[in-house]
Amino acid sequence: MTRSFDTLLPYSSAISRFKPALLSMLIGCSMVVAGCNQAPKTKADASTDNTESKTELKTDTNTDNNEQTAQQPQNNPDTQPMMSTQDKPLEINWRALDSGEQAVDPKSFKYPFALDSDAVQAQAKFSGISPEQAQHSLTVGMASNEPLEKLLDQLADSYVSHSYSEKDAKLIVYTTPNVTPSKYDYVIKHEFARGLILPIEIMPSPEGKADAASNTAAH
Repeated sequence: MTRSFDTLLPYSSAISRFKPALLSMLIGCSMVVAGCNQAPKTKADASTDNTESKTELKTDTNTDNNEQTAQQPQNNPDTQPMMSTQDKPLEINWRALDSGEQAVDPKSFKYPFALDSDAVQAQAKFSGISPEQAQHSLTVGMASNEPLEKLLDQLADSYVSHSYSEKDAKLIVYTTPNVTPSKYDYVIKHEFARGLILPIEIMPSPEGKADAASNTAAH
């Protein structure tokens, strides 16, 4: 049995009246379903977030500590000021400079410079000495700085300057007036002049650095 259009017309009007309400219910259901589909945060996710936060905090703390450490002055012995030795009398301890070598006879020593070499002849002419003296002076002069380090350790700021006398084949060390004048025969240890004697003379300068400065050019 088929209903006519006129029979269904009242139901169509009823549906039209409830259409907005039905649409609102459908939208609400869709939002509920969408919310249910989102996965809840697990313990693993929470743990990861906490770990990342702790790592960032630790990194910032380490960076701050490193910056504070860099700003703190370092106690480096090499940068400490030199202790002055000028406020008291000072005498060189020559035993501390003993090389332990035995002195040799210069006449039997095999010099690295030949008597007729240009260097020996030029030195002899310049210093007004014999070729034999020039040969000896050149050889000893090549090792004249050997005892200086130990001398400077004792003199500290009482040291002014030094020079090497080619004519006398001697090392002269100029100091402040508080140092006691003295002399010492140092036996060279370096193989270049091993066993030869280097005379050392400590010469205090009455006028300090100004007086000794003119002697530095001779070195």
